[in-house]
Amino acid sequence: MTPERYAESPEPADRWPPGTFLAELSGAREAAKVLLSLGTHRTYEADEILLAEGGRETFVLLLLSGVAKVTAISEDGDTALLAVRLGGDLVGEFAALDNQPRSATVTAAGPVSVRRIGQHEFLGCLDGYPPAALAVSRMLVRKNRWSVRRRGDFGSFPVGTRVARVLVDLVEDYGQPQRGGTLIGPRLTQAEIAGLVGARERRVHHVLGELAEQGVIQVGYSRVTVVSLEGLRAAARLPQTDD
Repeated sequence: MTPERYAESPEPADRWPPGTFLAELSGAREAAKVLLSLGTHRTYEADEILLAEGGRETFVLLLLSGVAKVTAISEDGDTALLAVRLGGDLVGEFAALDNQPRSATVTAAGPVSVRRIGQHEFLGCLDGYPPAALAVSRMLVRKNRWSVRRRGDFGSFPVGTRVARVLVDLVEDYGQPQRGGTLIGPRLTQAEIAGLVGARERRVHHVLGELAEQGVIQVGYSRVTVVSLEGLRAAARLPQTDD
């Protein structure tokens, strides 16, 4: 990839949203630059599948812009929303690392731009750039912590607390400050939030309404704005921050 084409990337390497894979590389610009030069550029439209659960391909996708949703088929046959990913995130790394079938489906929530990087190139970059390997390790730990926390929340807390905890995670990882609060970046329907917390959509609708009535959040069409992070953390039974 030439320097001119690298300059066409949607965002500079140091402007990725906090919590994303490339944000982890903000102090290792060379590693980030190399990753952004690998593979080929691809674009996807809303609802187009980027990766399919059970697929045997081993390439990874480095998201440059847009939002993607990660889903999997549960034991009862339902489709569960596991996570959301933004520009700067990496998806598909499990298959690249262990050569096993894809563990989830990744679908574009709107227009998405990516770098599609082959397994050999990806692993070679990790070998040649320790900061990139460390960022992948941290990302895997973060994903595992999210999964463990979700399982613990399901067994220990009522739906209202689980919803508040997921919203705290989303606003801290992907929040976009704006007048009057912080907008959660990914567009998520109430059904999708229900999938994240393992609850019925009707119950999630009720919880969001209660939080809105308390002045903690504002709910729009597939959008949630956090008006009071302190109030949300209280609803999530989390300690208050020092900010």
